[in-house]
Amino acid sequence: MTLPLPPREIRIRRRAVDKLLLYAERCPVEIGGLGSVEEDGEGLLITDLFLLSQKVSASDTELDADALFECLGRVVAEGGDVASVRVWWHSHADMDLIWSQTDCATIGSLPGDFWVALLVNRRRGILCRLDAFAPHRQTWELPLVEVVDEERGDPEALQAAIDREILEKVRAYVVVQDVIGSEGIAGTIAEYPVPLTLEPTRSRHDPGDARERK
Repeated sequence: MTLPLPPREIRIRRRAVDKLLLYAERCPVEIGGLGSVEEDGEGLLITDLFLLSQKVSASDTELDADALFECLGRVVAEGGDVASVRVWWHSHADMDLIWSQTDCATIGSLPGDFWVALLVNRRRGILCRLDAFAPHRQTWELPLVEVVDEERGDPEALQAAIDREILEKVRAYVVVQDVIGSEGIAGTIAEYPVPLTLEPTRSRHDPGDARERK
């Protein structure tokens, strides 16, 4: 990354932010994925977001390593640059927007010189941060600015596509600690798959969120 640090803001295309909010709103549990970013004369621009195959519980999400490599392979096959995949996003479902220790550890484990991270919840709140790893580790909380450079498409069609993607790629489960013996001693921790039910459609009125627009 050659831009002056820290930048004033991180920009995001309209369709990308629409996808981010729908991923969070439609799925009742935490989910996450990656995204692509471009560097231009104005700074960093998030161009798209992707949902990866993953296992999720009420408060945890585990990305599928094979799905990650499949995503990167698809970027290459479509003529894209793997180095552009520098966005990690994560939904906190109905919880408050606070970077957890797990979030920070995940960001710190990502390869490359820098990553943009987005944290979103079902109340349409968004946090944005930039982590640079070279020449040394630095982190900045930055405004996320929506770039209105395209017409908003059919919202119902986009929601239908997001719903299909969530149901195809997200596997939900519950974690149960089995109890054994007459004294109720905790035993093996087991995972049980459960059906994933998407949230009812919400009103399309925008109550305001963490984005700015330009």
